[in-house]
Amino acid sequence: MKTWDLIRTANRNLFRNKLRTFLTVMAIFVGSFTLTMTNGLGDGMRNYVESQVKSIEGDRVILVHKKIDKPVGGPNAGAPEEYKESSDEDKKNDFDPNSFLVTVPQMEEAVRGIDGVKGVTPRYSPVGEYITLDGAKKYKLELGVLSEGITQKTEVGKTINGADQIVIPLGLAREFDANIANLVGKTATIAFKSADGSIKTIPLEIVGVATKGFQTNYNSFVDVMTARRIYASQRHDDGADKFLGFTVQMETSDEAKVAAAKKQLSERGFEGDTIADVQKRTYDAIGIFKTGMNLFAMVALLAASFGIINTLVIAVLERTKEIGLQKALGMGRGRIFAIFSLESVLIGFWGALLGTVAGILVGLAANKVLITAYAKSFEGFTLFVFTLPSIAIVMALVCGIAFVAGVMPAIRASRLNPIESLRYE
Repeated sequence: MKTWDLIRTANRNLFRNKLRTFLTVMAIFVGSFTLTMTNGLGDGMRNYVESQVKSIEGDRVILVHKKIDKPVGGPNAGAPEEYKESSDEDKKNDFDPNSFLVTVPQMEEAVRGIDGVKGVTPRYSPVGEYITLDGAKKYKLELGVLSEGITQKTEVGKTINGADQIVIPLGLAREFDANIANLVGKTATIAFKSADGSIKTIPLEIVGVATKGFQTNYNSFVDVMTARRIYASQRHDDGADKFLGFTVQMETSDEAKVAAAKKQLSERGFEGDTIADVQKRTYDAIGIFKTGMNLFAMVALLAASFGIINTLVIAVLERTKEIGLQKALGMGRGRIFAIFSLESVLIGFWGALLGTVAGILVGLAANKVLITAYAKSFEGFTLFVFTLPSIAIVMALVCGIAFVAGVMPAIRASRLNPIESLRYE
């Protein structure tokens, strides 16, 4: 008997008792439907987050900040941090071990001797007032700084590559001109409040319009030199240039050198992360969420597997005489085992197929409702995303669970004694 004949025989056997098979398939359907929806939700979140966080890239840049050791868990969680006395070396560098803030000399000292460092950029935090184009309507200005070595994805134009340049967010660009491509090359005027309280302005060339992203939805990004000019003009209460962190630009994106630099920074009391590290943590969090949601679907599938066992055990009892006759006519134990195993796999297959199709249809309908009701708030966000690999994994997983559930009844059927089976009432 060929494989295709075995599959046809197994499928025909399933529909001898249509109601029992239907109920068992429906139990599998519930688990498959839930698994499809949770996978679609997880993939949708990952796609959206990926499109947001990847608007800014820089494989040669390390984002650095002061390392402050705090209890994060256990019985001491929330405990106050112990005050640390400044060492002679700290006093020499004016280094405060109890503060997150660092000065430019401390940044330079932190990277001294580290192989492959090309440059250090303080994390400037300039405060803008407004931005205008051709002296027309003024819009509130949120400023960000594009450190050297970091590139920004743009809808039109290019990333910053020199002084006196600005990349504006997509929403602001649309307010200036519906055809955002027209803005590239034009001069925008940004305003900021100086230390004496007066408003100062700087003309900047619009070199690009940023793609949507968590950081780029509202911020207009300027080059480091412009940020330094604005920052220097604004008030600093303590009179010192202190920053929450800085970026280190490496000469190469070689992973070994970047890892070595991060290790040396850690030994000197700093924490360094690349943009890829930040993205990975975000993806890991989504992966944990997705795994947790999938566990609920697995519970449903586990319960359904007992239904498969029950269905096949009853089928073996009902077909005992038939199995005995097949054996008497020369059918081997392997063929008997294969037929019952295929029956269990087919139950899983039909349940998985129906559950997956239903999950996709419900997901696509939910996406349409979301876009209709919340299009402005969730631009570019697809709640459920269904990919072929995820669908294939669901189908394979469900069929695998069904096969395992059918092994015991299949073994029992293959071991029946033909003579005793023919006498079975």
